[in-house]
Amino acid sequence: MTIQVSGISKRFGDYVALDSVDLEVRSGELLALLGPSGSGKTTLLRIMAGLEQPDAGSLTLHGEEALGQTPRERKVGFVFQHYALFRHMTVFDNVAFGLKVQARGERPSKAEIRRRVEELLHLVQLGHFADRYPAQLSGGQRQRVALARALAIEPKVLLLDEPFGALDAKVRKELRRWLRNLHDEMHITSVFVTHDQEEALELADRVVVMSQGRIEQIGSPADVYDRPASSFVYEFLGQVNRLDCTVDDGGARLADGLPAIPVAGAADGGLRGPAIAFVRPHDVALRPDPEGPATVVGVTTVGPQARIELRLAGTMLEAEMPRDRMADIGLRLGHRCAVQIDRVQVFPRA
Repeated sequence: MTIQVSGISKRFGDYVALDSVDLEVRSGELLALLGPSGSGKTTLLRIMAGLEQPDAGSLTLHGEEALGQTPRERKVGFVFQHYALFRHMTVFDNVAFGLKVQARGERPSKAEIRRRVEELLHLVQLGHFADRYPAQLSGGQRQRVALARALAIEPKVLLLDEPFGALDAKVRKELRRWLRNLHDEMHITSVFVTHDQEEALELADRVVVMSQGRIEQIGSPADVYDRPASSFVYEFLGQVNRLDCTVDDGGARLADGLPAIPVAGAADGGLRGPAIAFVRPHDVALRPDPEGPATVVGVTTVGPQARIELRLAGTMLEAEMPRDRMADIGLRLGHRCAVQIDRVQVFPRA
């Protein structure tokens, strides 16, 4: 089942939620809509589901115009962030609900409903919880019930709105792996909304990065992280140093004491003059040097990693390396050090 979004726009009063968005979701893929609050990702998902109507544009599901169809007619399964389970119903009845309310001519038999619900509960690893109520489950278990309920109607498309946003970090990570494995088994076309960069990069086949109602970039997780199309994408996807620089003679000059760093396209008439350079902390290499241009002014350890804050010619720079590597080279707070940056991406100064 493919989804084709063409020229979709949506306003809420004076606020532009979506500005002529074009997007194709490929059949069987797991696609992430990633962006900060207010970027339009949830509005786009709700339009796909039929829970919102656009002001302009078209939406087709497998080549068939869908904007005139109800959510039920679209055969879409929707999973909400806060589960939306019926508290007075058992797990079994929550999962069976969508089947029981179908029109009489479409409704499966009681035996078929039982078979399908038991199969889904086994699939989401909750087979022994059928008689429990939502209040008797953990957050991760409730979210799996919500997913089973969405799958019960055998949807053509599965849509998930911040599905792990209400869960703690450990449970989120476990459920991410579980959902990826489930998707690989079922191959149902799926779209999920998230503002968590790690979640999108770990789960999705492709990532759609959104900002201010527009799509900034679409690509594989490796594409959007390693080859960001804009300064917004670079800054949004992980920690980054943002440094003023000057581009000339094919290189970016960042600060006194550092050699120019080669910049693709700068030597053949591309970007020149004042610019902004973006450098990932893990692309900053350090070694102790009493004559080095940088001074260590802060060190923070996070698990096996060390984050080192440097003062470099009046500019602050963050580096990252394994803690044992930092211990091996003997780098300490207050030390001067040499800095090597081999990888940089440069964008014009706005």
